[in-house]
Amino acid sequence: MTNLANASRLYEPLELPGGQTIPNRIAKAAMEENMADDSHLPGEALLRLYRQWSRGGAGLLLTGNVMVAADAVTGPGGVILDGQQPLGPFRAWASAGQSGGSRIWMQINHPGRQSPRTLVARPVSASAVPLKGEARLMFARPRALEEDEIEAIIARFATTAAIAEEAGFDGVQIHGAHGYLINQFLSPHTNRRQDAWGGDP
Repeated sequence: MTNLANASRLYEPLELPGGQTIPNRIAKAAMEENMADDSHLPGEALLRLYRQWSRGGAGLLLTGNVMVAADAVTGPGGVILDGQQPLGPFRAWASAGQSGGSRIWMQINHPGRQSPRTLVARPVSASAVPLKGEARLMFARPRALEEDEIEAIIARFATTAAIAEEAGFDGVQIHGAHGYLINQFLSPHTNRRQDAWGGDP
């Protein structure tokens, strides 16, 4: 009987510490859809998908990762939001994700060294550590970021988050896993720096 009681809580609203209320406790995890249009904007195919997901009943939809910089992407079909794009397509995306009553959070990301060499000739990372094995064929050797470049990327995350809020998204999730740039700074395998951005914790 306890399991049934706990299962029924799935459909109860969840109030988060920041004051936002999620309609229920079911969330769609972030998935990289690779469905942006040729200008790296959310197009009709992506909007249609998010309308369906929202009408499916999940309380929270986390988008696939959205790049914070046009010069650092994970693939040709990825969405970019760096302040240069029109706001309208992002407003439409937020609205599509909320159409069935869901909250929608944008996952924001910088891939660092995991930008395909066909799209980014010289990617950046915490340190100049290339990927190993067959991945070396897909990804070029990165160069280590300068300190002012690190500060600029942090500012890009803040800009993207602010624009997402302006477009109507209910929140953002910062991608810090899967070997992308933030993860590259957190891992001793890819962060060999001895300045304020690396070294002994």
